[in-house]
Amino acid sequence: MSPILQIMLWLKTNIVKHQVITLGEKDMKFWPQKKWKQILLVVILTFIVIVASVLGFILFKINSDYTSEIKVTNPEGTQTALIVYHPGFSSFMKDSAEALADGLVESDWRVEITTASSQAPTDLSGYSLLVLGSPVYGGNPSETIKRHLERIEDLEGIPTVLLVTSAGSDGGAEATMQQTVEDHNGMILQVISLYDTAPNEGDIDPLDLAEQAGRDLVIE
Repeated sequence: MSPILQIMLWLKTNIVKHQVITLGEKDMKFWPQKKWKQILLVVILTFIVIVASVLGFILFKINSDYTSEIKVTNPEGTQTALIVYHPGFSSFMKDSAEALADGLVESDWRVEITTASSQAPTDLSGYSLLVLGSPVYGGNPSETIKRHLERIEDLEGIPTVLLVTSAGSDGGAEATMQQTVEDHNGMILQVISLYDTAPNEGDIDPLDLAEQAGRDLVIE
């Protein structure tokens, strides 16, 4: 039985049975006497539970690490880039990170790409570039990226590219990510903001922009 059906059954068997709720020395009549009001109250309470459950799931999802294998592209490349990202609810961030990786490969980079988790690399000594990708939730980047930076502790000045995806506005997430990277001794090389629904720069497809950014990236 699903959690929602269990809740509705509980409401029916318990609230109907106990129509009077005692608060201290006062009794408050909670359960309405009319049938239609009872049905309406059950519907309202069920709706509240469903909304709370959905919001709880969303908060859990956006703040939970997602473990994936490290995908290596162009293993014979002249320099190595590490892309660490949080996938988000849609495939937009994953597609954007992979498009950026494709552009780097065209410039003869070896690219390792994975999601932010305890399994992602924390020793950056073998990398020339770090890319951090995060969707925007309520104007904020994913907490998983911040946690991974805390696992790394010291970026030791590694050139870092920020890949930020949103529906149409980062809401300050770019600045938050930049500050977090700088607090961990990272050097911001470039910030790439891509929109899923709003027009992007030059009205160009966001994945094309990501790939172009990879091709054009230069470390001096």
